[in-house]
Amino acid sequence: MINEAIIHSLMLHKVGGKAEGDTLKTSKTPLKLDDEICTLLTSFFITPFKTSEYFSLDDSQSSELCQACAAIFDNADTLAEESAKLAHILHETENDQTKNGEFYVAYFRECVVDGETVEAIGLFKSENKETFLKIYPAANNYIIEAEEGVNIRKPDKGCMIFNTESENGYLVSVIDGSKNAEWRNEFLKIKPYENPYSKTRAMMQACKDFVTDELPEQFEINRADQIDLLNRSMQYFKENEAFERPRFEQEVLQQPELIESFREFDEKYRDEKNIPTEMTFEIAPQAVKKNSKILKSVLKLDKNFHIYIHGDRSLIEKGEEDGRKYYKVFYETET
Repeated sequence: MINEAIIHSLMLHKVGGKAEGDTLKTSKTPLKLDDEICTLLTSFFITPFKTSEYFSLDDSQSSELCQACAAIFDNADTLAEESAKLAHILHETENDQTKNGEFYVAYFRECVVDGETVEAIGLFKSENKETFLKIYPAANNYIIEAEEGVNIRKPDKGCMIFNTESENGYLVSVIDGSKNAEWRNEFLKIKPYENPYSKTRAMMQACKDFVTDELPEQFEINRADQIDLLNRSMQYFKENEAFERPRFEQEVLQQPELIESFREFDEKYRDEKNIPTEMTFEIAPQAVKKNSKILKSVLKLDKNFHIYIHGDRSLIEKGEEDGRKYYKVFYETET
């Protein structure tokens, strides 16, 4: 999570996709910013980065991007030259669905991320324009004009590349509100960064996929029992400071056949996603809170009812009568 940062210098280029004229226009010198604009831009750039989910640049795939960042960190005066290279790299990755937009390359000093002060390079692109009303006084009345511009709530795409972990491709935080994957996969070419947050999230996702996708193919299991497993998984992550695989298997999965099935699934899951297998790791509370919806506990019945199951599985029973399915729910108080 980024707490604060100071913009030292900023380059602005125009980059667009093939569908909109294949635009590429690079600037030669950094922008001159007064204090008010600098404050607005700093908020525009860093406010969206509210998570501790990190990635790293894949040096084997994005060597040009890594080299440009290394040059800027080594000498901030190279920002104009290196940012133009980055604009060309981005331009080459844009596709037919990509919109024209402003590409910002910012060099930050005194960037505080998770309590550590480092230098950082910010790459941002704003594509979507909004219409604003400008109102001017005129004699005894007012004049209203419409003007198109960029809303400064947050960029459409962005990343912060921190000058740490350089031997592993730098530490990277990413935002991407677009539906296309070229920003992450084609331009940045990032890979997961192994820390407690990423490990916690990966295991929560593996549990969800195992319970909802794998179990029904191997065993006869109803949705209420699936939700019970998801609830027990969520409870484990909330109540423990560390994930210990044997303990998780005994407390959550319990049955030997489920444990064996989970081990086989998890090994295959991690091989496919290139995630290291770890028997023990620190659980990140922020990852549990942020990704709690992964292990959601909602029983959806046609389009008529949603039953939220948060606790004791024995208080709900499934049955069938006269060809109609039903659930019976037991409770003590009604609110």
